[in-house]
Amino acid sequence: MGFLKYKIYLLIIILLITGCARSVIKYSTKYDEDPFRMFGKIPSREFYIPINTSDSLNLIWESETYGSFPNSSVSVYDNLVFINDLSGRVFCFDAETGDKIGSLKYSYGSIYSTPIPYRSKVIFPVALDKENLTEIIIYDYSQGKELDEIELPGRVVTQMIALDDDILFTTEVGIAYRLNSAGKIIWEIHTRVPTRSSPALTNNLFIFGNDKGELIGLNSDSGDSVYVKKIGGHFFSGITVQDSIVYAGNDNGFIYAINVRDGEIIWQFDTRFKIKMEPAIDEQNLFIGNLNGDFYSINRSTGKENWKVNFKGILNSTPLITENMIILPNVLFAVHLLDKFDGSVLNTISLEGRAKLSPVIHNNILFIGFDDGVIRAYEFANK
Repeated sequence: MGFLKYKIYLLIIILLITGCARSVIKYSTKYDEDPFRMFGKIPSREFYIPINTSDSLNLIWESETYGSFPNSSVSVYDNLVFINDLSGRVFCFDAETGDKIGSLKYSYGSIYSTPIPYRSKVIFPVALDKENLTEIIIYDYSQGKELDEIELPGRVVTQMIALDDDILFTTEVGIAYRLNSAGKIIWEIHTRVPTRSSPALTNNLFIFGNDKGELIGLNSDSGDSVYVKKIGGHFFSGITVQDSIVYAGNDNGFIYAINVRDGEIIWQFDTRFKIKMEPAIDEQNLFIGNLNGDFYSINRSTGKENWKVNFKGILNSTPLITENMIILPNVLFAVHLLDKFDGSVLNTISLEGRAKLSPVIHNNILFIGFDDGVIRAYEFANK
């Protein structure tokens, strides 16, 4: 009986240790002149790549994580692909082969925001499950060790922005931050309104929406308020900025074009159902979907509808736009490839789970992700 108790005790100890252990990412990279460092690639959020793409795809590799994905995306530095999941893990894969380089585990929280990689470091927020707190993790993957862990009030549930060596982000309790890559807080602003809208940044203006339907613009250097404008309903859709115009959708189903300088509405378009995804923009048009499965092409200048397609599903992950095509995730187990000019479906990738990640094309490889925790890399076939 004593021996049995000892074995049970030993098993419990092993489970506790493995449950709390944080795995390792250790790898040396070359300097990357054009990394895909954050959700939307650049601070103003860009979901458009000016290349023609085939609607025929060849699977290169498929790899798995453990948890469900949020509506984020992969990030890429050199030949490393980083991805977060809701079980508190960050994974790192080889971009060409899909081989797992390593992973980090923070089982006491969830990671909603795409990890931000630098040449030797990766930065990401862990939103604690049982407390209204976030830990900002600065991890040196060239040495395989954690450099810093900064605890902040509120949970980070939106996408962070990388600006040179700094990161900017908001928390769910409405606090906006700018930190440098060493973990020092440069500024901290309390808006006192819950915030679940991913920010964007352009021309030294840090912009985000909040639960009161306000659009807030802060000076990105100082954190000083530039404007607070009441727009409409709750903002859960993130911000996209192009050519000095802010585009954002809200819970009332409206998509807005807003002057970035003063927050005044230029035009608005009613899709009639909640919008969760970020608007995707090319040179002439805006593309947006809602939770009813409606997907629109809208003229950026006039706010008039070009075309509309309805999918029997839920559209809450931001699509990727190319010169000729739209790559659109659908929660109901599919990624659709659409003709950009009329919305017709050219091809559909059937999935075994809910499409969650915003598609990314980097170095001519298409990355998509679906639940539970599957990453796929495709190449475009020549026709």
